[in-house]
Amino acid sequence: MLLISRTLHFNAAHRLFRRDRSDEWNRATYGAASNAAGYGHNYALEVAVAGEPDPGTGMVINLIDLDRVLKEEVDRPLDHRNLNEEIPEFRDVVPTAENLAAWIWRRVDARIRREGWPCRVASLTLTLTPTFRVDLTA
Repeated sequence: MLLISRTLHFNAAHRLFRRDRSDEWNRATYGAASNAAGYGHNYALEVAVAGEPDPGTGMVINLIDLDRVLKEEVDRPLDHRNLNEEIPEFRDVVPTAENLAAWIWRRVDARIRREGWPCRVASLTLTLTPTFRVDLTA
């Protein structure tokens, strides 16, 4: 089994808060991240797919195809967006790093499976700051 990784960068704003809770609860839970004005991150995303190389092409997945999936499933919907307001799934789900990473995983893995490539997402790392990242593995 081989892992092929690709990294992309995107920028997005968000606010950590629950609409069904009070401002006091949100401040106590999320601190400054619950500020009504929101804030943003310059995200770095690394996605690794696992599979066996195709005997004919020698590739686990064509990087052109993987780049297209990442552009269409991650960059296009998220880059320079307000996650709370522009991504329907985050209207009522707090767009924490953990929730965002899981959302990305589901979209990319579903697309790879839908396209029928003989590989799967094996790991994902979403970096928000030099000292904070979320890692997901299969």
